[in-house]
Amino acid sequence: MTLLDPQQWFCVVKNVYFCRMFIKKITKPDRKGNDTYTYYRLVHSYKLGNKHRQQTIVNLGKLEGLPNDNHKILADRIEGILTGSIDLFFDIPSEVEALAQAFVKKIIEKGVFPVKKKARVIAQDTGTDYQEVDINSTEQLESRTIGGEWLVKQTFDKLGMDDVFSGTGMSKNESCIAQMLLTARLVHPSSELETERWISENSGVGELYNPGDNHPVTRYRLYKAATHLYKHKNEIEKLLYSATTNLFAQKSKIVIYDLTNMYFEGQMHGSKKAKFGRSKQKRSDRRLIGLALAIDSLGFFRYSRIYEGNVSEPGTFGTMLDDVTTQLYTKGEKPVVVMDAGIATEDNLKIVKQRGYDYVCVSRTIPKEYSKLTDGATLLSDNRDNTIEVTKVSVEEKSDMFLHIKSHQKQLKEQSIDDKLTGRFTDSMEYLKEGLSKPRRLKKTIPVHEKVGRIKKQFSKVAKHYNITYTEDTGKGVVTDIEWELQKIRQRPKGEYFLRYSKENLTERQIWDTYNMTRDVEATFRCLKSDLNIRPIFHQKDTYIEPHIWLGILAYQVVNYIKLKLGEHGIKHSWSTIVEKMQAQQCSLQRVDKKEGVIYTKLCTRPNADMKDIYEALGYRDRPFVRKSKVVTQLQN
Repeated sequence: MTLLDPQQWFCVVKNVYFCRMFIKKITKPDRKGNDTYTYYRLVHSYKLGNKHRQQTIVNLGKLEGLPNDNHKILADRIEGILTGSIDLFFDIPSEVEALAQAFVKKIIEKGVFPVKKKARVIAQDTGTDYQEVDINSTEQLESRTIGGEWLVKQTFDKLGMDDVFSGTGMSKNESCIAQMLLTARLVHPSSELETERWISENSGVGELYNPGDNHPVTRYRLYKAATHLYKHKNEIEKLLYSATTNLFAQKSKIVIYDLTNMYFEGQMHGSKKAKFGRSKQKRSDRRLIGLALAIDSLGFFRYSRIYEGNVSEPGTFGTMLDDVTTQLYTKGEKPVVVMDAGIATEDNLKIVKQRGYDYVCVSRTIPKEYSKLTDGATLLSDNRDNTIEVTKVSVEEKSDMFLHIKSHQKQLKEQSIDDKLTGRFTDSMEYLKEGLSKPRRLKKTIPVHEKVGRIKKQFSKVAKHYNITYTEDTGKGVVTDIEWELQKIRQRPKGEYFLRYSKENLTERQIWDTYNMTRDVEATFRCLKSDLNIRPIFHQKDTYIEPHIWLGILAYQVVNYIKLKLGEHGIKHSWSTIVEKMQAQQCSLQRVDKKEGVIYTKLCTRPNADMKDIYEALGYRDRPFVRKSKVVTQLQN
């Protein structure tokens, strides 16, 4: 066997050529040729010039009793001892450590690897340990974020997330992978491919979750974890909801329902649920997927379902109520169902009544005739402290009650919007009319009608109130004049709307406060789409699309728990702000030379004032560890 000269070896390393050790399986026939036998070699690969080379370092024998999964760990450990690199992020199995030390001794004795001294770990001590070191050799080898990951890890422990995942049939290793995936969705929301890179390069989450197999966390393992969790969606939702709500004394007596949609990037030919429809993000050029959510008064999800992108809001309500009825907290008084106007159709209100629930919603129409039930209006304040007038009224041929809302600020806002749209509509029409008498401008009948159609579509809210007439020269096929006149129609009063409710003994304040909970759903959708980054969706198949969306919903349960707890102590940050603050806490690996060896120390930074406030409000520890040290001492052969 020809050995690489030590001088050549150092030349290779010095010139930063790639060098990596691995275990190679060798199968040979025996001398008689009747059978074969297998043994293993430790081989290192390197690049010399433009050519790749391999060199056998030592024969390892049959490696009996060592699982194939640990072969890479053994090779990495031998290389680490020989080169002096120490990995503090993963523990080495005892049987691997024993073999590595034995083979290193053989390598040093043969002189294959240019090491004159052998390495061994002297001590791990978190107490007082005085060492004589070269302060000028101090070097920080790597730094990783750990603040957000540590915050999420302690929340998982509080909610019993490991038990929830294990209850679905996951092993300890699989549960660790699933929690790392969910942590990434909370702290660094991205694709599984980006999550794989983030875990391996930027995050200290591997310090908090250590899968026992010591295999790298690849995107394929993340995909597998996401798919497995989604298969047990209903079970996990039920267990997690129970865990979160049991930590609060208040029980939910409100169910708020709403529907949103999200757009895709790509053609989406592999998805059956990606459909064109009316996008709430103004992205009607993209295929969409629908998401229906029901949350309680605390903001926790009670129900979630993914629909095709062109599903209508009213059509999803009956299914939701059937699914969620058995899960509602029904001891004593039944919950009140809160809906927005898009869902509150007459058919859906009948469904609520048939199930025996009360409801509060926005009336889809303005009653033409109604009578006041009280002498004067009650003055309340909206979420911006603007004064509003509320009055209970009754409407003929309606069995439910109505609350008439008047808001001066809303009136001014709606009037301003209408004035702006009206001005832009008339300016566009004036410009088109002026061009009829100017050269090189639109005059032909068909193009003029098409242009008017585009203007009416752009300003549809005000254009529908105008009657547009044309004067045409049929001989020349041109339009000579355009007139538009505002029609005298009954317009909806500005700044006024009506709430419908079925429970008679509710006060004006209770009705108003209950309806305002629909803003919680809107805030939830904003958090899902922005802070947790579930849109746009880049997955192309429903197999991965649905788990991607649902993991965002699962992550929001954790976000909501943290925000509620912080809110009890007056901390009202958004989730993105919380994550940004926590990312200032990091763990780092440092080394410093001593007379006969190297000291490796892993440190976790102290939390700053904002972090301490967050940790104290939640009752969490402020650091996963203070320091971890290893002293590697070199001894003469």
